[in-house]
Amino acid sequence: MFLCTANLSGFEAILASYMRPFFTFLGLLLCLITIRADEQTVIKDSEAIRYVGRYVEVYGLVVSVTATPFGTIFINFGREYPNQTFAGFIPADSGITADKITKLQGKIIGIVGIIELHKGRWIQLMDRYV
Repeated sequence: MFLCTANLSGFEAILASYMRPFFTFLGLLLCLITIRADEQTVIKDSEAIRYVGRYVEVYGLVVSVTATPFGTIFINFGREYPNQTFAGFIPADSGITADKITKLQGKIIGIVGIIELHKGRWIQLMDRYV
C-alpha cells in the first residue's frame, strides 16, 4: 500500500529512455510494411506454381496463343500446350480480341492476376499486357 515516489520517478525515467527508441523503431517498421504491401510481386512463368492463390505479375516468353470458338483466349508460356510452363487465361467477356493477342507470339510479356491451378498452371485474370 505504500508507494515510494523516489523510485517511481527513476522508473519513469528509465521507462521513457527505453520506450522512445522502441516506438521510433516500431513506427519505422510499420512504414516499411506499408511500403512493401504496395509493391507488385513480379515472377517468371516457371515460378508461377509457387504463387498459387496470390495476385502477381507473371513474365515470360509467349510460345503460342489459342482462341476458342467462344472467344476465350489461352496464352502458353515457355513451351507448347500441353507442356507449357504456364498458361494465361483471358475470358471471352474481357473485351480483348484474339487479333491483339496473337501478335504477342514470340515476345516476352507480363500478365497480372490471381494464379489458380487448372489441369496445369494458368492465371485467372488478365488486367494488362506489356
